[in-house]
Amino acid sequence: MGRTTYARSVRLQIGPLPSGGVTIWIAYARTVIGQILAHPDQVGVHLEPEVIEAFDGYLAEWEQLAATNPEFLWVTEIEPDRVEFLGQSFLAIADNLARAAETRGYPISPTEGEEFYQALVKSFLDALAHEGRSRLEFSEQVRDRWPGLKPD
Repeated sequence: MGRTTYARSVRLQIGPLPSGGVTIWIAYARTVIGQILAHPDQVGVHLEPEVIEAFDGYLAEWEQLAATNPEFLWVTEIEPDRVEFLGQSFLAIADNLARAAETRGYPISPTEGEEFYQALVKSFLDALAHEGRSRLEFSEQVRDRWPGLKPD
């Protein structure tokens, strides 16, 4: 008789936050992804189709949630490997945007969406930090160098 194996998952929670800032950040993120798709060599970031599909899915889900509630609260379960995989792509984008922002002298993302950005990044780093020593070390290293991330 075969055993069913269930993948371990971690809980991510973003919020509660005001939905207005979430929608502004989502619009910004969609613009960034559009620029990456249209000009990957100019932007300096190449994303796998799986990553783009995942980001688009999360943005759509968050957009719907923010549009229907004045307070944004998103909770999900996700496999730690996927959190780390998507997080590495998100970090590559954030690094690139931070370098461009520093060169041009403007903020990395809209200030109205800053609270959501902080909550998003901290949510997945916190989730990884609770998944064993190697993921804790990865989370701590990434947290120390994540562009624009404010200390807790």
